[in-house]
Amino acid sequence: MNYRSTYLEADGKTATAVVEAPDEQALHELLHRQGRTLLRAKAVGAVAGAIEAGNPRIPPKKLILFVQSLQGALDAGVPLLTTIAAIAEQEDDPQLEAMFQDIAERVSSGTSLSDAMARYPRSFPGVFCAMVRAGEHSGSLPQVLESMAGFLEWRKEIGGTIKQAMIYPAVVLAAGYGLVMFLLSFVIPKLGDILSKIGGDLPAASRMLISCSGFVAANVVWMLLGTVAVLVSVVLAARTDAGRSAFATLFSVMPVACTVVRTLNIAQFCRNMGVLLNAGLTMTSSMELAAEAIAAKGTREAILGSRDAILGGAKLTEALDDIDLLPPVAMSMVRVGEEAGKLPGTFERLSKVYDREVKDAVKKALGLLEPIVTVMLGLVVGGVAVLVISTIYSAMKGIGK
Repeated sequence: MNYRSTYLEADGKTATAVVEAPDEQALHELLHRQGRTLLRAKAVGAVAGAIEAGNPRIPPKKLILFVQSLQGALDAGVPLLTTIAAIAEQEDDPQLEAMFQDIAERVSSGTSLSDAMARYPRSFPGVFCAMVRAGEHSGSLPQVLESMAGFLEWRKEIGGTIKQAMIYPAVVLAAGYGLVMFLLSFVIPKLGDILSKIGGDLPAASRMLISCSGFVAANVVWMLLGTVAVLVSVVLAARTDAGRSAFATLFSVMPVACTVVRTLNIAQFCRNMGVLLNAGLTMTSSMELAAEAIAAKGTREAILGSRDAILGGAKLTEALDDIDLLPPVAMSMVRVGEEAGKLPGTFERLSKVYDREVKDAVKKALGLLEPIVTVMLGLVVGGVAVLVISTIYSAMKGIGK
């Protein structure tokens, strides 16, 4: 059996390697005969089984910690293999532990870090691996990892801001939905029974409301289950690449959300271009990878079209002018940076500017969303209440006659 072993060399240095032995006792004796002291060992077979269980997705917080740990270790002179092995040992998720151990084993056997991570596209997308590969080739991996950690933290912060601000509208919508379902399934059917015994003509709107409430009362369980199924489907779809692309495309044409999506696309494009160009990638490769990180399909295809124009001999500013991605001020900065040969620094400065603009755009959009949701809910609930009151009033007039 193969064991991933961490041991002390005769000179006191720590090393990690995969060693074959019948069992742990035999492994200990084997290393002892070589003048080494076994510190810990883990069977590689268990790792392989966990990897075969699926391609895990690493949570954003753990991905940030992973990148920061690698960057800090490289800056401190700690071997990359030792750092990844330590991260694997501290991981409590079996699949993630298996993934990190597999990456460490491949790095120890001579595989580059980027190629080892590329086996797990759900945890490390193509643009992530390309940045690491560029850092490896240019010898600037610590700087690339530092930029990536900053970008991941910024993206997590934006996501957290949106989720936190969406709590109030979600609670209001859920309460309103529950109230309307309660009225339609319990209150109005009983009112309809009473009115049917009284008799008399009712307005068409009142008859429609009573008929609708009867349908809801008869199928309320199925309607609630259907609502839960729709919500679960939306959440699951949002976790897939196709779902994120569809939602981003939808939001890009909505009145309130379109500004946020456009600003977010610009910020992502500028940040990725800055990191990729600083890492030594060519302009066309940087454009292709920067496009992959953008969820909105239309914007992604437009950037890829600009890349094709550059391959045809156009300048970057000429290609970007055709797709209207960057505002005039940003285009002026890019034009100056292209003429001066300082595009990486230009895109880094633009990314900082649009990072702040994204946060402002999110706050403004969510500030508008709360009153919009409140007014819409008031119209729905108020409309039902008005119909109920008008129905009762019409019935009472009939009794009076």
